[in-house]
Amino acid sequence: MRFSTIIFALAAVTSAFASPTVADKWISVETGMTLANGNNVTLERRIGTEVITCYGFGTAVDRAPSISVIDNWCNSVAIGQYVPIGATLWGRYDYGSFTILVSALALGNPSCGGFVIDGNCNRLLRLPLDGCNTRGENGKQGGYETDLCGQWRYDPGSKGSDV
Repeated sequence: MRFSTIIFALAAVTSAFASPTVADKWISVETGMTLANGNNVTLERRIGTEVITCYGFGTAVDRAPSISVIDNWCNSVAIGQYVPIGATLWGRYDYGSFTILVSALALGNPSCGGFVIDGNCNRLLRLPLDGCNTRGENGKQGGYETDLCGQWRYDPGSKGSDV
């Protein structure tokens, strides 16, 4: 009887001092495509310089859940999808205490004509993740990458907000 009481008490003490952790998986995921005008146009190879813009404010999150979101969205939702000019393919992953929005917007450059998302998806969304808030692995506030054909957004937020 005493032995089981000691084990129970020890288990309670151990769990009381355990540090809080972020869930390994998101609670829910929303995905969609927002169309500007629905026109289908000829596909061309994406070209141009990649420019990163950092938010530098708002919700800060760890890199690990960010990578999980980017990889899941690119590999399970985005790759192979055609994004016409003016349309945005997006996904918002809800972790409870924070959300992460990722998206691909096809800019209005007529030489691009929209694009089919390929294996560059993961790399392009990692550019604002790893190129912004560079003082450490965590504390990422997001931003976006822009080239001649598209804009790739990585945006942590809180309580359904993108801030």
